[in-house]
Amino acid sequence: MKKETAPKIYGLIGYPIKHSLSPAMHNAAFKKLKMNALYMLFEKTREEFPAAVRQLKVMGVRGFNVTVPYKEEIIPYLDGLDAQAKRIGAVNTVLNQKGRLIGYNTDALGFIASLKEDLDFIPQGKNIFIIGAGGAARAIGFALAKEKAKSIVFCDCLAEKAERLSKDIKGVFPDCLVSGQARGPAPTIDLLVNASNCGMKDSDPLPIEPKILPAGIKVYDIIYNPSPTKLVKEAGKRGIKAINGLGMLLGQGTAAFEIWTKQKAPVVIMRGALRKAISGNHH
Repeated sequence: MKKETAPKIYGLIGYPIKHSLSPAMHNAAFKKLKMNALYMLFEKTREEFPAAVRQLKVMGVRGFNVTVPYKEEIIPYLDGLDAQAKRIGAVNTVLNQKGRLIGYNTDALGFIASLKEDLDFIPQGKNIFIIGAGGAARAIGFALAKEKAKSIVFCDCLAEKAERLSKDIKGVFPDCLVSGQARGPAPTIDLLVNASNCGMKDSDPLPIEPKILPAGIKVYDIIYNPSPTKLVKEAGKRGIKAINGLGMLLGQGTAAFEIWTKQKAPVVIMRGALRKAISGNHH
């Protein structure tokens, strides 16, 4: 008999993450490619977080994703950053390279691919309003500026956080009109992005009052569970084209998979696993 070798471990660190569909997506991919690997959830509070990152390294975890609220906080614990992650200042994918933890950002890529494909929206020359100024908003803002968006406004209850993020993007993309504020959008926007975690709980209020949204706007809510979110539902009622973050999740996930395994991600299988998981997830 052949000795069973232990599977290679991958996973997700964040809090809360019980709702995550990443295990369904990655484990389906491992199975399809007959890889002896397993994707797990590492739900860690802020107090547990520093020790947990060290532990993942010691355990020899091959790679992991990082989600709310640690996409920026993880950086001091890493041994290196790829150029994109360094520029954005947020990490959602970590590769364990022979004991060195290297941070990447595949959120930017995943978001733009989904924006074009799923929402049929080309950012060039457009005005965009983003709710939130955390790690996901960072990746999305940098990605939109790189795609030559005309203007980006970040709205966060912490105005200084939104302003800091605007400054960071302007430093790299001086042609993009970027600003931060604590109030609602101007009537001239083409795209509204919810990059906050408002909408993850059924009890959450709407991140924005859909009544004030101009006609002809498109809405991208990066939350994918519950599906559809309240924001997507309300926008739909007003005849506004709105989608959730499932496409972004898939895009960042396939990119992370390729960074970790150096193999082509089985996109169709991963998309199928996500759709199946989401349909089985309705409360």
